[in-house]
Amino acid sequence: MYAFCVWIVCLALGISSCVQETKRFTVSGCVADASMNNITLVTLAGDTLNISKMDADPVKVPGVLVNDSVTLTYRVEHVGDSKILQAEELAITKHSPFFFIQGTWLEPNPINAAEVQGVILKEDGTASSVGMETLLFEKWELNGNQLLLTSKSVGSGQTLEGVDTLQVEKLDADSLVLSRAGYTIWQFGRK
Repeated sequence: MYAFCVWIVCLALGISSCVQETKRFTVSGCVADASMNNITLVTLAGDTLNISKMDADPVKVPGVLVNDSVTLTYRVEHVGDSKILQAEELAITKHSPFFFIQGTWLEPNPINAAEVQGVILKEDGTASSVGMETLLFEKWELNGNQLLLTSKSVGSGQTLEGVDTLQVEKLDADSLVLSRAGYTIWQFGRK
């Protein structure tokens, strides 16, 4: 019985000596793509990392937007012959323009200064018009410095669908200036 107990203790010590402490790595970079379960990060060194958010604590690894600058801590998990980078902590160091562009943007109506017109850019990528009964915004997308607005024009007795590609000339917490072909189209203030 004594020999059996010694054998069990040796086995336990052998197993525990094989367990290695998980190494954690910290990187900084810019979010190139993000989904509910993954983040593609371009590091400051220029490397591209695909990092899983599966099973991550959402308080420690919050949602991110494309072009957010972040500092991220991850660990490497071995699954069969594959390595999975698993996010553990994430801090946003600088918000992307997506963070600022969402919201209600208004300007005086050029036909009636007592009224306003504009657009609501919602977090889910949908859009709606403010004070424009004939131009109905439906969706929006930010592609670099271009704002793509999908809309329907219903003012001419027929419905015309289209995507307006506008250059973002200025974007901050309070103002959004959009142009097309070098001409300013809208100068919005945040509601």
